[in-house]
Parts: sequence; C-alpha cells; structure tokens
Amino acid sequence: MARFFPADTPEWTRHAVRLFGIGFVAGVVGYGVGQFGYRLFPGLQFDTSALRWADVAAGFLGAVMLISSLAVVFSTFNRASLGKLLRLEGPAGDDEVRAARTQAAVMGLSAVILPLPMVLSGLEVAPPLALAVIVALLLLHTALNLRLYRSVDELFRRVVVEAGALTFWLGQGLLFVWAAAERLAAAPPITAWDIYVVLMGVYLVVSMVVTVRRGLA
Repeated sequence: MARFFPADTPEWTRHAVRLFGIGFVAGVVGYGVGQFGYRLFPGLQFDTSALRWADVAAGFLGAVMLISSLAVVFSTFNRASLGKLLRLEGPAGDDEVRAARTQAAVMGLSAVILPLPMVLSGLEVAPPLALAVIVALLLLHTALNLRLYRSVDELFRRVVVEAGALTFWLGQGLLFVWAAAERLAAAPPITAWDIYVVLMGVYLVVSMVVTVRRGLA
C-alpha cells in the first residue's frame, strides 16, 4: 500500500488511514452480511430497539479486530513476509509463526467477545446462559494472552506493558473528567458498558501508536 502514500507521509498517518479503511470495509461487509442473513432467515430478527452508541462502537471495534486477526493469520503462511514484518534478518521461524497465530487467536476472540453481550441481549438469550458463555470465552482469552506473553521476546512485552500503562493513564483521565462533568450536571450519566467500550477503543489506538513507535509495524 506504500504506493498510495507520498514518500514523506508519517508512518502513524499510514496506519491511521489503513485502520479507517479496515473499519469502513468491515462496516460495508457487515451490513451486506446482515441483509443477506435477514433475507435468508426472516424469522431470526435481531432486536435493535435498545441499541445505543456504545453498541455501535463495540461492533465497529470488533470488526476491526476480526479483520486484523485474519490479516495476521494470512501473514503466517508467508514466512519471508512475516519475517520482514517482524524486522527479522530472514524468514520467520516456527516460534514466530506460533506466536503470530496465537496473537491472531487472541484478537479474534476479542473481536467475538466485545460485541457478544449486545448480540446475546438482542437475541434474547437467557442472562445466566449468556453470562456463562461470555465468562467461558473470557477465560480462554486470558489463557491465550498469558501463553502469548510468556512466549514472546522482551520487546513485545515492553510494548504490551507500555500500551497498558498509557491506556490506564489516559483512561483514568478521561473517566475523571466525565465523572466530574456528570457530578456537576454538565454531562449525562454513562454506564459501565459505555466506559469499557471507550477504554477498549483507547487501548487499540494506543497499542497501534506504541507498536509503530517501537518499529514493530
């Protein structure tokens, strides 16, 4: 995609444009799939009467992570390309391929788990069953995350720690400002779901920025 950008375009701008493009394509594809499913199964209707801005944002973030996950999976089938992406001196080895696929699995699960509460709610699944499914997937997600963290090199661990720390400081700052405005009756109240979706959005942006700064993308 480098030919679409001028030679002096900053790296963060390239990634931001790519991320926006991924989200746009995901939205178009998701809309098409939804329309096809509605016509194929007219009796299976999703209740959108209670859909809120945070639900739409969660769906968008989930689509971005799903496409990113698929892109990582496809990259593992070309070891030379993966080695170049990881800034290796040669093709990626078995360890790098396993780590990349584990990372893809983590992102894929994140893409499923994030919008899952609103999907299960819209399908009117019994709350205890829906919560049990979410908790089970979250436990699997946590196990994969720990496995990935233990298997990668020190640079990747520093990226994870740095992204988490920046997300915490930015997140608590944004939350305090909103909480103060809410207490002063200058802003409407928000829910834990709203807070989590915004936090996840901040984390994805921060992770992208940190990854680029560290030269891993």
